[in-house]
Amino acid sequence: MAFVLVLLTLAPAGRGRAAEAKIVDPSAVYTYGVLTRDIRELAAKYPDIIEYKSIGKTLYGREIWAVGLGTGSSTVFFNGSHHAREWLTTTLNMTMIEQYAAAYAANRKFEGYDVRDTLGKTKIWFVPMVNPDGVTLQQTGLQSFPTGVHQALIRMNDGSRNFKRWKANAQGVDPNRQYDANWTELVNNYYYPRWMGHKGTAPMTTRENKALVAFTHEIDPEIAVSYHSAGRILYWNFRTPAANYARDKRLADIFTRFTGYSQVSPSYNANGGGGYTDWFIQKLGRPAFTPEIGIKNGETNLPLSAFPEEWRRNKKIGLWIAQEGYALWAAKNKSSVKPVSLFLDGKRIEGDPAAFNEGGTTYVSYKPLLTRLGYNLAWDGAAKSVTATGQHGTIRFALGRKQAEIDGKAVTLTAAPRLQEGTVYVPVRLISQAAGTSIAADKKTGAVSIKSPARTTEPAVPGMPARPDPQPSEPPAQPADPPAGQPAIPAEPSVPGEVSPPASGGTGDVVPGTVVLPGE
Repeated sequence: MAFVLVLLTLAPAGRGRAAEAKIVDPSAVYTYGVLTRDIRELAAKYPDIIEYKSIGKTLYGREIWAVGLGTGSSTVFFNGSHHAREWLTTTLNMTMIEQYAAAYAANRKFEGYDVRDTLGKTKIWFVPMVNPDGVTLQQTGLQSFPTGVHQALIRMNDGSRNFKRWKANAQGVDPNRQYDANWTELVNNYYYPRWMGHKGTAPMTTRENKALVAFTHEIDPEIAVSYHSAGRILYWNFRTPAANYARDKRLADIFTRFTGYSQVSPSYNANGGGGYTDWFIQKLGRPAFTPEIGIKNGETNLPLSAFPEEWRRNKKIGLWIAQEGYALWAAKNKSSVKPVSLFLDGKRIEGDPAAFNEGGTTYVSYKPLLTRLGYNLAWDGAAKSVTATGQHGTIRFALGRKQAEIDGKAVTLTAAPRLQEGTVYVPVRLISQAAGTSIAADKKTGAVSIKSPARTTEPAVPGMPARPDPQPSEPPAQPADPPAGQPAIPAEPSVPGEVSPPASGGTGDVVPGTVVLPGE
């Protein structure tokens, strides 16, 4: 009876685990091949929230993969496996990606964090395996490399064919002693290629380092976290200017509270250099952290059994850093965006915001507007594009691209569709051109009023011949006051760069894509 009860107790849990169908397996050795497969499967499973790309290739042709998680305008950056034997940090990066994406898709909180809100404001970029050649050599030895380089690799390994202690890349250069931060003053350096400790002949010579620096400049993150092992310690300071000290120390204290990792004193780390976070702090002037997960187990990788405890300590770090990154980004960008009200046929469109002005362009949230105009919307997560189909035709546009399509014809926009705090916005001119709407703006408030296109025909009354409406001899008079809740229509357009008045006046008809002017 007891045995049956045990089986009944375990059965639901087993079914639950199967239903979750997790992709990342932290109980297995995490190889470059597994990484590549898992990234592709995660992107296919969560196309609305995950994207990936190669940011470069190693000397032996392995891709250096970057994975983006989220849709926000602000960015933060995580990476792992600078050192070959520290590949459990790749597992940690990938587990973060999957766990956060799953919570986002299920619209549930993760460790108290509102995942949809956080990832709607901030995009977390990961490079889970900075050094795939080194990781592969450490895990599989010589068999994964051309026979012509075997002897050179053995010499760099002090004559040994056992590569379990290997830290460097496959050229015998330590990628985390290669960054241009105090590089010339680095001590304890080996002046020849070796399994550890060789900083290279000059900073920034390896493909791995060049790729990571270029990618950092491309995504412009507010905070960086570079995972290493081992020691359960936290590096957070590298000759940090006094003006940034309190900011970074506050974050370091929270990091320590979450993980239990002891902070390395600034005075000790001041003599280091060459590391990724050293460079990030020094060159970008922003917070960066190097957590060392686990307890050292000799000159080799951490055992797989170490992962559950290190995941417990770090599982909410990604979302917390994303929130902190957004706060830093918002403080710098709060004045660049001016929210404005948006009206369709006199009714206010809700949003946060529904529209805004920036740099002379008025952007509107496409989704509620096109839905009310009768369009069916389809989102392509892989292409980051939208196809809207309705009675007025078809619109296609993509994030970050000024080229769009209206009924199959290419058009060039005044500005590219963009993400703002997790919402997609498009220049208002695109909506006007595609749907045949008219636009007016309040000169004082910037509020935008959009009017649906008039019907071109009306159904005939049964049994009665249809006849055209009589044409007025002059344009209809404009009402003295606008409808309640609708902003006043100005005497001239004030939506910069979006619309232009009609070339000629006359009939009182609304010309699609133009501003409605009183008296025309």
